[in-house]
Amino acid sequence: MKAFLDTHAAVALEEGALEVFGPASTDLLERAALFLSPVVSLELAFLAEIGRLTVEPDEVAAGLHSKLGVTLSEDPIAAVIREAMGLTWTRDPFDRLLVATARLHRAPLITRDRNLHEHFPGAVW
Repeated sequence: MKAFLDTHAAVALEEGALEVFGPASTDLLERAALFLSPVVSLELAFLAEIGRLTVEPDEVAAGLHSKLGVTLSEDPIAAVIREAMGLTWTRDPFDRLLVATARLHRAPLITRDRNLHEHFPGAVW
């Protein structure tokens, strides 16, 4: 089974803050093959640019890969965008692309984001 991490889940996991995860996401962290969309790296770069991230964005993905075997997905951007175009319930392009990636894989998305939980049945925390 695959599961995708959203940006905040990736940072929390890299920081070792396992206590923030709920029971359902903890279960997925333990038994699923974990993936990151490249969109997470882009959002991390944005957060670093505005001073909301204190580590280098690439260090998050690299750390998750080396510690937990998290894999960076390599989906064709055109397929992700096609899927994202129908997600009109959010104006956040990162959320659209992250959900679209998870949907393409028919995989859950580990996220705490309430809006994603409200609109995407695959959202897990």
